[in-house]
Amino acid sequence: MLFMAVEDERQARELPIVESLRLLGTARFGRVVFARYALPTLRPVNHIVDGGCVVIRAHLGTGFSADRQVVAYEADMIDHETLLGWCVIVTGLTEAVTDAAELERYRRLLPLGISGAQARIFRIEPDIVTGISYVADRRASAGRG
Repeated sequence: MLFMAVEDERQARELPIVESLRLLGTARFGRVVFARYALPTLRPVNHIVDGGCVVIRAHLGTGFSADRQVVAYEADMIDHETLLGWCVIVTGLTEAVTDAAELERYRRLLPLGISGAQARIFRIEPDIVTGISYVADRRASAGRG
């Protein structure tokens, strides 16, 4: 009954945008969700946060329109035992990075990782940033003492 006990002792708390982006910057990988043939498609990719934007290196297939496509990007770090941690979701428009200097900089900062040799670099300009932190409920713990 580990999950039942943990569930009773945790609470979800919304995070401010600045804190959400800071946490997102600590994760190496996340998931991008986009429309492919009018259906939702999800790919795990690596990312960085740069100037308030999420920059990903990904191979998203032939059905992906690189510029001005609405995507969602999610990353989290939730402990499998305690179920404590955080989750951040960014929704925004993509832009293919084409400037040679930017591409070189991002290639140094974003290793190929899980995306493979055909990966391209995209910037996601956030329109909506949602962060949730799952923390221990100190009131529940104190009441058992």
